[in-house]
Amino acid sequence: MRRNRLIRSNRKKSLSLLDRFLDIKTLLAFSVLMVLFFQQQTNHIVQAEHLEPAPAINQPNTFTKQHLNPLGSSLIHNDIITSEDSDTSVQSIKPEYNIETLLPVYHWQSVTIKKGDSLSSIFQHVGLLAYDLQSILKLNKDSINPLLNLKPEQTIHIAIRQLDSGKNLLEGLQLSIDNINTFYLERIEAGYHAEIITQTIDVKQRLVRNNISSSLFSAGSEAGLTDKTIMELAYIFGWDIDFAHDLRGGDQFKLIYEQHYLDGRYIGDGDILAAEVVNQGKTYRAVRFTDEEGKSDYYSPQGESMKKAFTRTPVPLSRISSRFNPNRRHPILKTRRPHRGVDYAAKTGTPIIATGDGKVHFIGNKGGYGRTVILSHSGRYTTLYAHMSRYRRGLRKGKKVKQGQVIGYIGSSGLATGPHLHYEFRVNGIHRNPLTVALPKATPLPKKYHQSFQETALPLLAQFTSPSPTQLAQR
Repeated sequence: MRRNRLIRSNRKKSLSLLDRFLDIKTLLAFSVLMVLFFQQQTNHIVQAEHLEPAPAINQPNTFTKQHLNPLGSSLIHNDIITSEDSDTSVQSIKPEYNIETLLPVYHWQSVTIKKGDSLSSIFQHVGLLAYDLQSILKLNKDSINPLLNLKPEQTIHIAIRQLDSGKNLLEGLQLSIDNINTFYLERIEAGYHAEIITQTIDVKQRLVRNNISSSLFSAGSEAGLTDKTIMELAYIFGWDIDFAHDLRGGDQFKLIYEQHYLDGRYIGDGDILAAEVVNQGKTYRAVRFTDEEGKSDYYSPQGESMKKAFTRTPVPLSRISSRFNPNRRHPILKTRRPHRGVDYAAKTGTPIIATGDGKVHFIGNKGGYGRTVILSHSGRYTTLYAHMSRYRRGLRKGKKVKQGQVIGYIGSSGLATGPHLHYEFRVNGIHRNPLTVALPKATPLPKKYHQSFQETALPLLAQFTSPSPTQLAQR
């Protein structure tokens, strides 16, 4: 019996030692696992401090595209509103975007752009490293164009995350481009993502009419039109009417155009939808039409293009100071020299537009012409623009230009008594009077669009003859 008790006692001791051994083994295994875990976390922190692309952080305050535009494309929805001016129902899109949805978990710094600033100098100013700049510059240039073309007085807002090492990591930035467009950059797992978000606006139609007593510009300003809208009106009818010298007493205009509002605040004018000008007893009408490819242009009620291959004048809102005259006496040289063009007087710096599509044949100083641009149009036609104060930036020989595109600015370079543009029009090298030369027509509206065009045009044109009250010479 004693022997059996001794055996059982030894067996209990053996089991107790075995249990202790297993407990120690478990503890050692757990310790090894904890060492490996902390080593992994340490490596992760070190990598972050060396500015390797950081993975997305799974926390509710992460700077993400959802916070920039949490509703995505579903943000846009259509309502119908009524214009306070013309009682015309138009499509409207109400803004719901709220910049406050950008979460404040990061340290935000705002920098106002000054002349000479660049993205590099701004990053240095806020303590960001060159690594972030290099990562951004690897993106498609078109996608980061607003950052590459910073303008004075713009404000850039920068979201910065401070690492334990004291270094700053760029998480995102925001740059307002204009009233409705904002550029955003955000950190993602693979680097950075850039996009432009456009806030939607309310669009209202406004019908305005006024008599033209002295000039289109003064009549338009009196009616509350912006300079942009007046210039657009002059351009639409510029192939048929020379607003510098064709206006007469009794002339008048009417137009329906868009006004843009953001959060109930007027932010600018949109496109002219339809317009009418009565000049010397003749009525001209134009309607804007957009085809299925998204191309917009102006057409007469019959579907004829308002465009011709050339406009009559390269400076729509100016006055003619000297006409085409083969026997004119030169005002400076005091000799009889042919004046083979038309002079348009305007203040220095007034934009000069190309009267037709073409290519720059010559740009530079040309004797008495001063700073001059000569455009070639399909080989047969050439136009000359002289006495400029300066050329449009980037214009050079061989560059293509579009009709209506600014090519330079009014000046008095060369032999000139004051600021004006000397404009010449040549056909097969022979000078022609720019005011009377027959201009080739542009392509009319394709027949497949005629029905759709009429559906657009008729309701708009009906407002011009409607007896309903409209605004006259007031905003």
